[in-house]
Amino acid sequence: MTPLALVHTKERRQLAKLAPADAQMKLVEMWLHGKSPKTVAAYQWYCTNFLAFLAKPLREVTLEDMYDYSAHLANLGLAPNTQKTCFYAIKSLISFAHTVGFIPFNVGSAMKLKKTADRLNERILTPKEVQKILWATEESKYRYKKEKQRDLLILKLLYIAGLRVSELTGLASKNLTARGDTGQVTVLGKGDKTRSILLPKDVWVELMEFVGDADENSPVFASRGGGKGKVKAGGHLDRTQVYRIVEAATQRAGIKKKVSPHWLRHAHASHSLEAGADIKLLQQTLGHDNVSTTSRYLSVRPDSSTALYLSV
Repeated sequence: MTPLALVHTKERRQLAKLAPADAQMKLVEMWLHGKSPKTVAAYQWYCTNFLAFLAKPLREVTLEDMYDYSAHLANLGLAPNTQKTCFYAIKSLISFAHTVGFIPFNVGSAMKLKKTADRLNERILTPKEVQKILWATEESKYRYKKEKQRDLLILKLLYIAGLRVSELTGLASKNLTARGDTGQVTVLGKGDKTRSILLPKDVWVELMEFVGDADENSPVFASRGGGKGKVKAGGHLDRTQVYRIVEAATQRAGIKKKVSPHWLRHAHASHSLEAGADIKLLQQTLGHDNVSTTSRYLSVRPDSSTALYLSV
């Protein structure tokens, strides 16, 4: 018996000892184990929504239930990609339940999801727009110099380093390492995988000036307290505040699009490829598991097409 089979046998025995309702709760707990806090929060919502819709034990789920739930998600008015993400999560739960012997059949495996339109091209800023966002923040009046310095660094790291919001807000002084006259940031990405990104010298110098002689465990971007969830002062900056910073900077720049922090990561990918960066290097910088994910940026902003060979 393989080690994985032994693990699943142990899980089966654990579930068999519990009452049906408790076993179902334990199953969900096992399924979520090891996932990131952000993923756990999202998957818990998906799971609660699905079980409420199902209105019967998960052991009794059928393929018809899955199709009905798919229609239910569409009726909720959720964006196609959100529907797809939610449904993939539920398929994952059912697959796990089948693997550990909680349900006899993996009904989710028989259902194929429709492809959704890739709207990535709608969320990529031009280099000029990114410069306008940075310039507008640089030229704007702030009550405190440190606050302007913070906002500019946040915008620059989202764009220059291509960081996710969670990676940015999780940075501590110990994650900054000097490399000659520049340095690198080491972040904890998806799947608890770490990667290091070498920064341009000017951004590194600004970052070092901002951090100063802070303790190694101090957040690079600290919260002043309050806000959503009553964030403790001195802790890591809340992700919602980063959204506000990007939104304010976009408005100052006169850009009418609803820009989120992730748009700057998209811009990093698109602009670096256009500047001649190697796609494998971009994959490493962004922390993508598969180069096919990175290659999406090639298809949404192609260098050429056969249309250029024709005239009318």
